[in-house]
Amino acid sequence: MSTIPFSYLTLKNLCGGIIFMIWQLHFFTVWGMGFPLRTSFIDSMVNIGVLTFATMAIIQIFRYYHPPAKNFWFIIIFSGVCSILLAGLAKLLMPLFNTNDAEYTKFLNLSTGIRGMVYVLAIGFIVVLNLLWNMLQQELEAKDRRTETQTLAREAELFKLRQQLQPHFLFNSLNSINAMVVSRPQEARKMIEQLSTFLRATINRKEDELVPFREEMEQIDRYLQIEKLRFGHRLQTSVSIDEACNDAVLPPLILQPIVENAIKFGLYDTVGEVTIQIETKCENNNLAIKVTNPFDPETSPENKGTGFGLSAVQRRLYLLFGRQDLLTVSTGNNQYITSINIPQLYANRHTD
Repeated sequence: MSTIPFSYLTLKNLCGGIIFMIWQLHFFTVWGMGFPLRTSFIDSMVNIGVLTFATMAIIQIFRYYHPPAKNFWFIIIFSGVCSILLAGLAKLLMPLFNTNDAEYTKFLNLSTGIRGMVYVLAIGFIVVLNLLWNMLQQELEAKDRRTETQTLAREAELFKLRQQLQPHFLFNSLNSINAMVVSRPQEARKMIEQLSTFLRATINRKEDELVPFREEMEQIDRYLQIEKLRFGHRLQTSVSIDEACNDAVLPPLILQPIVENAIKFGLYDTVGEVTIQIETKCENNNLAIKVTNPFDPETSPENKGTGFGLSAVQRRLYLLFGRQDLLTVSTGNNQYITSINIPQLYANRHTD
C-alpha cells in the first residue's frame, strides 16, 4: 500500500493547489460581474499574491513551531489577525493598479467584508492543514524511532542469546580436546580443525539473518563430527532430509542447541550406543524439523532437557517470527522428541 510522502515539498504543492483553486474562483467571480479582463486579472492576482506570501510564511512558522493542544486559542487568534492584515494589505494595493476606475473602487469597498471572510476561511484551512501535516510527520518520525529502538533491542537480545550458547559449546569441545591431546593426538588435531571450520562459518552473520537450509545442515554435520570425536562409537546419527526442503531458509544455528540438547540427554543418562535422529519435511510452506533422542525413564525425568538451550531457541523464534508455538517437545516409547517449525511465508517476508 502506497503512503503519502510527508515532505514539505508535498505540503507546498497541496497549498499551491488550494491557492490555485481560490484564484480561479476569484478571477471568474470578478469577471462574471462585468469588470474588464485586465481588472479581473489584476484583482485576483493581487489577492492571491498576498495569500501566497502568507501561506509560505505559515509553512515556515509551523515548520519550526508546534503549539501544544492547550494553545488552540492561539491558532484561532493567529488566523483571525493574519486574515485581517491580509485583507487590509490587499485593499491598499489593488487601487494602485486600478486608480481610474470609480466603479471598481466602489466594488472594492463593498466587497471588503466578503474578501475578509474568504481570507479567514483560506488562512484557517491552511493553518489547520499545516498543523495536521506536522503532527502526522512527527508521529511517523516517532514511530520510526520506536521501530528502530525495538529492532536494536531485539538484535541485542538475539546477540546475547547467541553469546550465551557459544561459550557453552566451546567449553565442552575444548575440554574434550584437552582430554584427547595426550592419548589421541590425531583425533584431537582433527577435532580442532572441525571446530575451527564450524566457528568460522558463524562469524559475520547478522542475528536476524536467515540462511539456506543446506548451509544449516552443513553446520550441523560439522557439529556432529566434533561430537562423534568426543563420544566415539557411542554416538550414532540418522539424518533424513526431504528434497523439497532444499530451497527452505531458517535462522542460523537454530538447530545446534537442539541437537546438542539431544546428545547431552541421550548419552549422559544411557549406556551403550545412542542414535540421534534428525528428520525434515517441507509441505504447505512450512519447514518441519524433528530431533529425536532416547532416554531412560528410570534415570531421566520426561521433562528433562527443557533448560536454557531450548528456551533460548524458543525465544529466538519468537523475536524473529512473533510466535510462541514454533518449538514443541513430546515423549513417547522412551523417546524425547523436539520439533521445530519455520513457516516459509514468514521467513521469505523477513528475508525481503
